Order: sequence, then C-alpha cells, then structure tokens
Amino acid sequence: MLHIGEKMFWDEIKKHYDAGSAHQFLLHFNVNDLLYDDVYGYLPVVDYLMEQLNILGCDLVLGYNTSQGINLPRVGRWRNTQRMLQLLPPEKKEAAQQNERRGINSSVAFDEVHKDPFLKIDPSPSKELRDKLNNLLGQGRTKIGLVINFLEQLAPNDPLLGSVARDESQLFFNRIQNWASDLNIRRHKHIVLLLTHNTFDIHPNFTVNPEIPMIEIPFPDYAERLKFIGHLHDISEDASQMRKTVGNNQKREALARETVGLNLFGIHDVVQQAESAQQEAGGEPLLRYRRESIKNFSHGVLELGETHTNTSGDGWYVTRTIRDIADGMKNRDLRRVPRGMLLLGPPGTSKAYAARVLAGEANMTLVQLRYANQVGEVTININENGNTYERNLNAGLNFIRGIAPTVVFMDEIEQASPHTTMNPEEHDQTFPRALVNAINDTSLHGSVIWVGTSQRPDLMPPIFRRYGVFDTKLIMLPPTSGGRVEILKIFCRGQTSGNINFQALVGGSETDGLTWRDLFLIVQRANNVAKREGRDTFTETELRQTLNDFIPDYSREMQTFMGLLALREANSRIMVPDGLLPEYQEFVEGNRIDKTGINRRLMELSNQLGLDD
Repeated sequence: MLHIGEKMFWDEIKKHYDAGSAHQFLLHFNVNDLLYDDVYGYLPVVDYLMEQLNILGCDLVLGYNTSQGINLPRVGRWRNTQRMLQLLPPEKKEAAQQNERRGINSSVAFDEVHKDPFLKIDPSPSKELRDKLNNLLGQGRTKIGLVINFLEQLAPNDPLLGSVARDESQLFFNRIQNWASDLNIRRHKHIVLLLTHNTFDIHPNFTVNPEIPMIEIPFPDYAERLKFIGHLHDISEDASQMRKTVGNNQKREALARETVGLNLFGIHDVVQQAESAQQEAGGEPLLRYRRESIKNFSHGVLELGETHTNTSGDGWYVTRTIRDIADGMKNRDLRRVPRGMLLLGPPGTSKAYAARVLAGEANMTLVQLRYANQVGEVTININENGNTYERNLNAGLNFIRGIAPTVVFMDEIEQASPHTTMNPEEHDQTFPRALVNAINDTSLHGSVIWVGTSQRPDLMPPIFRRYGVFDTKLIMLPPTSGGRVEILKIFCRGQTSGNINFQALVGGSETDGLTWRDLFLIVQRANNVAKREGRDTFTETELRQTLNDFIPDYSREMQTFMGLLALREANSRIMVPDGLLPEYQEFVEGNRIDKTGINRRLMELSNQLGLDD
C-alpha cells in the first residue's frame, strides 16, 4: 500500500500506466475531498480524476456508481459546484490557458461512435450495463477512462460475493476483477480507477490482487493547506470579511499549521463558519471542529489529544528521554527516535502527561486510540458482519498515516484487544491484526510514535514485547518526599493564602505512595472547601483537611506490586526515576536492578493480594 503526497498519487498512477505495468487502480482514503487542477482550480476528487484521465489521452471519460449510474463529465457542472462552494471569484471568467487543453470528451462524436452513452440504463448492475462496459473496454478505436466510485456498494466485504455467481452483482464483481488481468485492455491503453474510502469495506480480492495497485489519496499536507487558504484569500475582494477571516500571511501560515487533521473540505467549513460569525478562523472553534472531525472521520476510534511543552524543567528524569527524541525528530536523526515507547507504572504517575509532553516537544499531533470496549457512540458497519471495531480501526489507522507526524497514545494497553482477556496467551488471537500490522510497519518510523501505557505489564499483548519496536521503556513510579513537595507546590501555585509548610504536609514517610494524580485531587478538593466558604484561595488548614481525608484507589501493597512489575521491565537506568521509595530502592544499586529479587517479592505480594486465585 502506497502512502504518498496529495498530488504525487497521480504521478504514481501515471508511472504504472506509462510503463504498461497496470491499467486498473484502487484509490482509497481521502476520496471525497478537493484536489487542485492547474486549469479548473479546486475540483471534487472524482471530477479531478476525470480531468486527469482527459490529460492522459483518454478519448472518452465516464464515471459510474450504483446510485447515479453512468455519468459523463461536464465542465459546466464543475463550475456550478465551485460557485456553490464559493471557490471562484464573483466574476469568474474562463482562463485563457484552458484553451491549451482539449475539452474533456471533445474528440468523441457520440451520435456516431456511441449512439447510446448509457445514460438511460438502470444504475444497478445489470447484464446490459456489464456488456456495454465490457464492449467499450474491448474495442481499440476509442481510448476509455472509467472511474467507479463507491466501490463498497458494488463489491462489499461480503464472503458470499466471492462464491459462485448467482446474480448480476456477483457477475459484475467478477467482471471488474477480470479487467485487471485483461492484457487486451492494457494494449488499448484503457484505464480503470476504483474508489473507496475504507478498504475494509470492499471485498478483499481487490486488496490482495497484485494486478491492482492500491494507492492512497492522503490528507493535504501543510503546503497544500496553506495554498488552499491562500486561494480563499486571493479570490475575495480586498475589504471582504473573508480576507479578515483568513488574515495576513502570518495568520494564514498559523491557520495552515493548526488545521492538521482536516482535509480541504474541513478547512473550507471552518473558514466559512468563522466568516459567517465575522471572526478570524482558528482558536477554540477550530479546536472543537478538529476534535469532532477526527472523531467522526475515524468513526470514534481516535480522539484528538492536547499537547504540552515541559514545564517541569530539567529536574524531571523523563525530560532527558523526551528531549532526545524531540531533537531526533527535529533533526531527522531517526536513530534517536523510537518506533514505540512504553510508559509503565501504577496509576496516577503522569504517564498520560508524559505522552502529551512528548508530542508537544517534538511538535507532533497527539491522538488517543480507543479500544473496542470504549467505542460506542460513533460506529459504522455497513456490512453488518460483526467486525464493526475492525472496520473503524482500519479507517483510524489510515487517518493516523494521513496526519503524520503523530504520537499515537494507547492507554492501558492490556485492554487493547476487542474482547478483553486477562490471559496473555489469548492476546495473539484477539489483538487487532490491522493494529499489529501498523505497529510493525517500518515505513512509519519517524512519522508515527506508538506510545503505550500499562499498570500491569505482565498482561501486555505480545506485540508490545516485540524486539525493535517498544525498546524504549520509561518507568513511572510514585515520587519521593522531595518530589511530592515540589509537585504540591506546583499544583498550589496561585491558589493559596498564608504560609504553607509543604514539607510538613507531604515530606514525611506517612505520605509515601501518593502520586501526581493523588496530589492534584487533594489540591482540587481543598479549593472546593474554600469555595464553599466563599473564598477564592485555600489555607494550609483546608489542605491538611483534604490530605487527611484522602483515600488512595489502591492499597499500598497493590501499588507496590504494580510498581515492581514496571521496574522489572526496565532496560535502562536512565529511564528509571533518580529517586525511589524504599520498597523499590532495595532492588536498585547503581545502574543494576535486581530482577531476581523483584520476582521473589512479586510472588510474595501476589500471594498476599490473592492474585494467584
């Protein structure tokens, strides 16, 4: 499967076609967007493809889908669509350069060569339609370019479709497959383009056929987004609201950066909504639109995450690893960039925050992958074959490739299988195959970093132990007394009144085991106590009150068990906290970690906690 630039995808088709190595192509992913044509400007993808077939030398270009049937391209229709979308200046005149390109289908005299150009045939697959298309592709007088859109409606991912042909749909399905290996079609230089958004929706015979190259139409990159935003600016009048909405060069560049994850139709919607509200495009409305767009486009499998830059300074041991990766990304030194990372440790130890900082420092988009048991409100399964999550996951993975560079955050990876199991041996069968393939895809190195977290690494699916993928492991453990004091100071900043003795509050051994999340909740509750009393700030009294009232989610023994499981996975002392609580310190001496001793202690804790039952 090829993942290439927006306009480069056509160069890939042309390369195969000119070399005579293929004449039928499967185009997928961003097939319902706008693409830029040098003569006609921004066109819907199908119209753009038809015009490219015209440039390629096809005498007759036509399209087909099961809803509309056969349709012949008309420049007038394109212009009407562009006017509706306000992609043309108010007084658009035909550009002189259009005369340099022959009109589409202008060399065909329909009343002589094709007396009935299919326009009266029923849109549904039929013998008449099948025979006429087959006759067209069998003749050599007229070079044919055929675009079949919504392939999933014609050849759905249905096992019965591949059985013995019983109806017209199956016969049409077989005929399309046969076209790919028909050397007579290749000799006559005909070309067939098959379009689908999600390759999971179509019959697998099309995705495994070496005679049909699969080529992705990706989301627009930064340069293409900037060009489109500039186009909206340039076709507007000087004093128009549109020019105020997209702003000057600097603001347009910022908008192009902020719209990563949107296709051109999405950017068009964002800009028009801002224009209607007489506002500049961007800010919170854009963030909301991006969040919903990513969720809908991936059918709920992905969520847009917030990114942060490190505010903890160089004192946080995690900073060393993150900055090294970020520098590797910025300098394209991929030896310093892992394909995947594991963040291991008990709950509340800032694993999610570390992922957000990694994305922020490396200037990458952050998306969170949601698992089968988390996706419910946005699911699509047009074939009702019981593979809803796998179908949506396929769309999500295509989306991840389309918006790279990306950090993909997978929280609690032991829950990643569609049917959750606590038996690690069963994960080989239940872990989504498409996700395994994507994680193993070496071509994504440097554009996608897979970041998984786990509080129970003993239950991780085997993919996360694969050599060469998740070799970078950050061990996230509860802070020591000095760490707790500094964290509490940060959380209390600007919210307190009076002097507060942070050391007395959390510097003693009685608060060992409190995590970042615990301290955040304690401060939040102290603030709520003060608010109930009509004050905007809280005192040490309220802070101590909520501290004494706080009950951790897990017992100290269970937290230690999870922390030792994480420490056992360590393969670098640099990726372990500098300071350790006593229950972990006894197993660490210099750069050595006593994993045999950890195993003995884990067995004791397992018996004590009743985890062997």
